[in-house]
Amino acid sequence: MSYQKVVRDVMMPHFKKIEGVTRIMDALKMMREQKINAVLIEPRDDTDVYGIMTLKDIARKVIAERRKLHEVHVYEIMSKPVLSVPADMPLTYAARLLTNFNVSYGMVLDNNQIIGMVSLNGIVTQWEVE
Repeated sequence: MSYQKVVRDVMMPHFKKIEGVTRIMDALKMMREQKINAVLIEPRDDTDVYGIMTLKDIARKVIAERRKLHEVHVYEIMSKPVLSVPADMPLTYAARLLTNFNVSYGMVLDNNQIIGMVSLNGIVTQWEVE
């Protein structure tokens, strides 16, 4: 029987977490420098949960609305809560989960710790052609 790829095999282990009060201008600059398309937004306190902001959010909720990058904060456009995916989940199920919730990214958990991010793009580009 052949090995079935799991989320850990295709996740992005290098991800960034930022504060919700970060201005879009600063977040976008950091995302460009790091060559990443999404960032996790830190919870405000122990009762809060992680959020996520993607380049698509910036395009739809800031640029398309003619809002100024230096006036809008991340918390104003982020999505919350972030879908979490176990590191050992088979890729077929992870792809189904993300698409069922109509999201492109999930945070990857192992022992209740965030160890990376997974994207539909990453799943597709790393899928073995049979």
